[in-house]
Amino acid sequence: MNYLEQQDITLEMVIKAGLLEAGTAVYAASDSNITGMLNADGSIELTIDGTKKVFPYPSGAARAIRNISVSGWVFWKVKENGQLTDLIKCKQKLQAINGQ
Repeated sequence: MNYLEQQDITLEMVIKAGLLEAGTAVYAASDSNITGMLNADGSIELTIDGTKKVFPYPSGAARAIRNISVSGWVFWKVKENGQLTDLIKCKQKLQAINGQ
């Protein structure tokens, strides 16, 4: 049997599809005063204890805040139409566009 592997959606793919823009602020679900910024490569930049750190994946950035394993797609939120929305909604939009 042959299996077709489909690459999981990455934050970089969401940005390249135009569903989010580099420079967009992300907000922690646990505390909307904790923010980061999306980079063009899909990484999330945070300032932790006065030091800027870049995390290649949303879950790593979330783990840096919570100190436990957590889905970054659910942990991070972005503003859409003035309201905070789970980052996973952007991933789901791209999955729908790609027919996944």
